[in-house]
Amino acid sequence: MKKSAFQLFQLASFLAGLSLFVYVLRQTGFATLAHHLRTLGWGFMLIIALSAVRNFVRAGSWYVTIEPEERKVNFWRLMNVMLAGEAIKYLTATGPLLGEPAKAAMIRRQIPLLQGFSSVLIENLIYYLTVFIFMFASLPALVRLVEVPGNIKLAGYILMGLIGVAVALTSFAISHRSFVLARALEQLSKLVARSRVEPEGDQTAELWSGTDRATTKRRRIASIAIQIRIVEENLYTFYERRRGAFYLIFTLNMIAHLINVVEVCLILVLLGLPGSLLIGFLIEAVTKVINLVFFFVPTRAGVYESGNALLLQALGMSAAAGVALAIIRKLRAFVWVGYGLVVIGVMTLGKKED
Repeated sequence: MKKSAFQLFQLASFLAGLSLFVYVLRQTGFATLAHHLRTLGWGFMLIIALSAVRNFVRAGSWYVTIEPEERKVNFWRLMNVMLAGEAIKYLTATGPLLGEPAKAAMIRRQIPLLQGFSSVLIENLIYYLTVFIFMFASLPALVRLVEVPGNIKLAGYILMGLIGVAVALTSFAISHRSFVLARALEQLSKLVARSRVEPEGDQTAELWSGTDRATTKRRRIASIAIQIRIVEENLYTFYERRRGAFYLIFTLNMIAHLINVVEVCLILVLLGLPGSLLIGFLIEAVTKVINLVFFFVPTRAGVYESGNALLLQALGMSAAAGVALAIIRKLRAFVWVGYGLVVIGVMTLGKKED
């Protein structure tokens, strides 16, 4: 996708989400929403404190993923970099496609880039494994407790099926060490090499120039393929080499999800609404579905509020309560996004001084 086309897509997705957000607010009523926010009061500081614990746990997960002999970055800096990457993910249409590699790039002075990228990739795969388990576990309870329209239920089953296929394919690739990305790039390099044209006639200089460009492109692709193969090798052998670390990372990510469940329950209780762990579990599961499906919508504007409104209404509460819950959690997210942007600014200024 060309840069201009991508920027247009990013703008369009944000404007569409913003329009939906404004519509949801108008339907809810600003007075009703303001009442819910006033009810929360200083309880918002508890929400921030709880999310700080979650950030600490997620940073710990990444820290454990890094190879012990390569772990030359202190934990505080690592958590700052993690929050900076999360800010990029939250504010752009690229989501994890840009935010995750940015984390590895920001610690490349302490950890070699390939090792840093390997750690990010491994941590993300384990994280999304826990996300999928969380989502699968919620599906039976969601269908049993909530009246879900047939078309939405079908879409949910299709999504779960696609996730199951993705997990199965990933597991197959890892267990058989398929080197999918590296082999694809190697094949691309061979195709570029075959496309070379022998110069003849008066077009000699021009054709040789094109051949040189093709050779340079082929070498660049081949070099990237070698680096990708190293990253994939690190991924494929991680479980064999560091099984204890795998289970610790898995556990830390599950704890992070449970902290989110507690956060939802706390907000509901502070708003004077039913706040059982089951309700918190269902709301957090739907949140993960929204984040997964609509990652390209910056800040998940509109879709997040709409999803929460529909779910809480189905659970016997008001749509306004769902919108209030979504906005409170989004305000919490903006606190850490702001912190992440400050980290990016400080790091950028530090590079200029160097």
